[in-house]
Amino acid sequence: MNRFDDLTVLVTGGTGGQGSSHVRAFHAEGANVVIGGIDAERGAALAGELGARAQFVRLDVTDEGSWSAAVQAVESTFGGLDVLVNNAGVQNPPAPIEGTERATWSRILDVNLTGTFLGIKVAAPALRRSAGGAIVNIGSTMGLGGTAHYAPYVAGKWAVRGLTRTAALELGRDHIRVNAIHPGVIATPFIQEPAAGATAAIADFYSPEPFAVPRLGEPADVTRLLLFLASSDASFITGSEYVIDGGLLLGPALQKEAAREGRRATRSRATRKPREKRPCEKDAVQEGGRVSTPDPTRGSHDQLGRRSAAPGSGAA
Repeated sequence: MNRFDDLTVLVTGGTGGQGSSHVRAFHAEGANVVIGGIDAERGAALAGELGARAQFVRLDVTDEGSWSAAVQAVESTFGGLDVLVNNAGVQNPPAPIEGTERATWSRILDVNLTGTFLGIKVAAPALRRSAGGAIVNIGSTMGLGGTAHYAPYVAGKWAVRGLTRTAALELGRDHIRVNAIHPGVIATPFIQEPAAGATAAIADFYSPEPFAVPRLGEPADVTRLLLFLASSDASFITGSEYVIDGGLLLGPALQKEAAREGRRATRSRATRKPREKRPCEKDAVQEGGRVSTPDPTRGSHDQLGRRSAAPGSGAA
């Protein structure tokens, strides 16, 4: 039995690099998948490729009416909604805050933050009608720090974190779990191609060489985590955040040669033989700066200075 048999999943931004990976995986696990997006040609092609249990719906995540129509279509076709994946997102062309146009700021936040807010707002009643379900918001490691020249994107992803936790508190008693995934640098066109109006891609600013796992992430890496959080395997997890970045946020990893030298030094210390005591040191005790060996024929003193009998002397 598959984890998502007889369940229906709506994935926004479902035709992109990460979105299409998510859609295919949910479908392979038995789900009815609804591909939400604005590229009708690519969405229809993906639905046609998957065949039965797949449908494309045009969805502008910044428009509440578009959300309502999409959720209604999901319920009409498949009878209900069980999982929402807020995956749709856009990137701003890199620019300092002083050089960022207000229209750019508004556009990025409309898609990345307001789109997620509207998805939760409109999907929650449908999930409630299905007796519960899961919402997974796709954030970013940029929402856990600061990144120069990407203020709109960073601000939106930071806000998604608070929205995720608030929704988890509000919807938990309706058996609706809400969690977030924060991917690092993933090998998709979103990362590897310049945003509209930009000349450089995000990947140009990030070399994976210092990462603890020295490679770019693959969409499948994120997808595997997503399917876990959306499934009943994660039934006790809500309001949580999962970073999947190969160690990007940890800082530079110890390089291989340095790690090898460290292991050699550790082994050397572990195999070094301890110095053996000389026979005269075996039972020596320190007394007033000199070393002496206790005489078994003499008594000892207790803590009050009283002298006790020597062992075997028969004294009482």
